[in-house]
Amino acid sequence: APPSPHRGAPPAATAAVRSAKATTPAFVRPAAGGLRAASSSAVAAASSSSSDAMTARGGGGVGVDVPLLVYFALWYLGNYYYNISNKLALKATGGAAGFPMTISALQLGIGSLYGIFLWLAPDAREKPKVTMDDIIKMLPVAFCYAGAHSASVFSFSAGSVSFGQIVKAAEPAFAAVLSQFVYGRKISKAKWLCLPIVIGGVILASVNELDFAWAALISACLANMFAAVKGNENKKLMETEGLKERIGSVGNQFAITSILGFLLSIPFVLAREGSKLTGAGGFVESLKTIPALRTNMIASALWFYGYNELSTMTLKKTNAVTQSVANTAKRVIVIVGVALVLGESLDFMKLLGCGIGIGGVLLYSIIDSLVKPKEE
Repeated sequence: APPSPHRGAPPAATAAVRSAKATTPAFVRPAAGGLRAASSSAVAAASSSSSDAMTARGGGGVGVDVPLLVYFALWYLGNYYYNISNKLALKATGGAAGFPMTISALQLGIGSLYGIFLWLAPDAREKPKVTMDDIIKMLPVAFCYAGAHSASVFSFSAGSVSFGQIVKAAEPAFAAVLSQFVYGRKISKAKWLCLPIVIGGVILASVNELDFAWAALISACLANMFAAVKGNENKKLMETEGLKERIGSVGNQFAITSILGFLLSIPFVLAREGSKLTGAGGFVESLKTIPALRTNMIASALWFYGYNELSTMTLKKTNAVTQSVANTAKRVIVIVGVALVLGESLDFMKLLGCGIGIGGVLLYSIIDSLVKPKEE
């Protein structure tokens, strides 16, 4: 008999060849479990082989942070699907003339239920140990969080999602003004010089906007203001001695903020849309009779909660420049992707303004790190 082609090979190599032969049919002829089982086996085997290879090299290969890549992918995916399902829920009840305030509040409420479920489920997430004094200190952050969310939802109900996202990209302009003149945190001259680029891009994108509405513009600007205040208030809040330890985790902080935000939203829902909640054509009847409202509102709530928590986890694992690039890329993907799915206008002037505005935001985010070395 001819000599075996593997004779004389190291035992590890022979084992690897036999293993490869044994697993190859899973890709060609799926077992009785079907295509899904074969795919899962393939992914698991590939992941295991990759991990073994990295270990064998002693970490000498390319250090790919797989969990971080998964965080990024799910963050972008969640944001994308939230914007689509949120817009479909709003359109199902007439847009701005429907129930945007009610929908935005219930999105926070449904997300809060998920956060509470994680506390109650065995070994899912450790409960926070916050005091009533801590809760009171968190109210300003929660109020601004709810305000930013409600204003954003109203903006999307009054105009296109892509236009609302372009205006929301100008948030650094609001953050700069508030930080400098309200909170006493100095903003560098380089950052101030970037703001006209951001504002100019937003104006350019608005020139030929087919779905332009002042309500959408004003609401998006209001959302930016709330978000900027929330950022500054959160910095103050995290300076409270021992608060981080009592909260326990980023997930706990977001869950508490969502619960408080939902509760603070209820009076505004009753004041603005209370008369339309019940009766003929009211929200309760619409919820029962319009499947698109029910399905998309629940989906958007879960997507919103999930992608926000994932974004926080992602940004905590990256440096400032990576965060800026990631946020910029996310904004571009959402604007273009959602516009294509929902059939919104994407003319040249809008895309040009979008590019200039978002490019200005990226420059604003990293300008200090670019200028500082030259000054030193």
